[in-house]
Amino acid sequence: MVNLDPRPLEDFTMWVMLQRGGQKSNIPALKQLVNDWVKMTTQKTAGQRKDRPKDLSFDNLERVKMGILCEAVALVLSGDLDKLEAMKDENRTD
Repeated sequence: MVNLDPRPLEDFTMWVMLQRGGQKSNIPALKQLVNDWVKMTTQKTAGQRKDRPKDLSFDNLERVKMGILCEAVALVLSGDLDKLEAMKDENRTD
């Protein structure tokens, strides 16, 4: 017989993580990941040429995309995006 956990679904870590206020944003990490993605999509190589050591390998593309997604979600869930929008609105009215 299977014993089911009687706790509600909200107690699971995955669901708690996706609640507002459950994350801390890391804006520098988001900026770095976006800059890496832009570099990868605009460089002339796929990061395969040994004579171009500063080019980023496309082997990292999925990691970079997932990192952007995770950091963007954290920015929204932390409430920091709302704070940035409020600051921007305050500056417009001044």
